[in-house]
Amino acid sequence: MIILIFTAKSIAQDCEYTAYYPLVELASKNYSDKNYEDAEKNLKLAFTKTEHPLGSDLHLAFSVAQKRKDTKWAEQIAIRLAKGGVPLRYFRYYKKSDWYDNFVKDFENYSNFYKENFYPELRDKFNSLIERDAVFTKKTMDWYYGTIEIAAENAYNEANAIYSELKQLTEKYGFPSEHNMGYNYVRRFNRIEDYHTLVLMIHIYKYGERIYENEIPNYICNGILHPNSKQTLKQSMGFGNSKGIEHEMKVRQEMYKKKKG
Repeated sequence: MIILIFTAKSIAQDCEYTAYYPLVELASKNYSDKNYEDAEKNLKLAFTKTEHPLGSDLHLAFSVAQKRKDTKWAEQIAIRLAKGGVPLRYFRYYKKSDWYDNFVKDFENYSNFYKENFYPELRDKFNSLIERDAVFTKKTMDWYYGTIEIAAENAYNEANAIYSELKQLTEKYGFPSEHNMGYNYVRRFNRIEDYHTLVLMIHIYKYGERIYENEIPNYICNGILHPNSKQTLKQSMGFGNSKGIEHEMKVRQEMYKKKKG
């Protein structure tokens, strides 16, 4: 019993994001309530819990720093974001800030840091994979509702290609995350967002493959997935009882035939 308790405590101590998430969630509520002082306090405390604050939380922190007129903290956040691959256009609304001119002068150094310490090509490939999966998922939904027909073999080929590409990227670079590909800057919204990693994994689970299921606790512990992801993925499955992509698509084809029959 003593050994088990000690082991549990050791795991909790090693999991740096355990204390991180409650603090940023509280800060987000503070921000919604326009309590910017507490939002800043809780975000700064959260950022002491890990060496890698998450991009969407830094985006929030940047807004809080501006509200609080905390120029020193705003500059620190800007530098961290730039070193994580966020382009200069993200900062264009802050040209009147005291730190902006020096920041622009040093921006090339921050960009070089990103290229030397992350995999920009992984970010491009992963986001392309996310888009490909979104298109295919839309087709499978239309297939499910009977508005289009897809041959089981064709559905298998596309789902398997998506599944295989994620495996290949992970084998080459490690599982895609902010830690190895930098922050996810979304140009049309001019903001930093989380990668749609959970959505991709949910879809692959529904395709019939429970990929990296045993690694989920590690991904959560390392800030790659939110703690809520564990339960979400546990409940995610297709119609074929997770017996593989080929089986899943054959089951879906039979469902389509029954609807049309």
